Amino acid sequence: MVPDDANVLYEMWSDPEHHLLTDDSPMLVESLAARRARLEKSQAERDADAARFTAETIADGTVIGTCSLWGLDAFNQFGHIGISLLPAARSQGYGREMMRLLCHYGFRFRNLHRIELETLATNTAMRKLAESCGFVLEGIQREQAYDGDGFSDIVLYGLLRQEWRR
Repeated sequence: MVPDDANVLYEMWSDPEHHLLTDDSPMLVESLAARRARLEKSQAERDADAARFTAETIADGTVIGTCSLWGLDAFNQFGHIGISLLPAARSQGYGREMMRLLCHYGFRFRNLHRIELETLATNTAMRKLAESCGFVLEGIQREQAYDGDGFSDIVLYGLLRQEWRR
């Protein structure tokens, strides 16, 4: 990620519905300048427990979203995966490509044994993507997350290195 990415991603980061799907904290409205400053700060202070990337098209470098491995635990060799796409980039196969690249990076270059994915049970797009990429449904946390209307179940998926190699 680079600071200029904030200009494109601000639309996604400012969307309350997107926030409810991707974040487990209350949404705080921020200006573009504040978001950009936060991105600049995160670039200056690297987090060893996370790897965050901007997703761009190969054809012309258009920014289409973000993806990350976070909560990386080097001792237990696991981390969590997350992707976010701008509305115009959804349902075009970019999510699958981002997921595959992050898994490759996590297993090959961060030496992970396991990658986890958590999402709202109602997030059918992410659930279908996880399952199509080989993630296995491992559990449900009942009414664990506020979804804007009440409480929703969280589903936990896992992918082990040996499953990814298949």
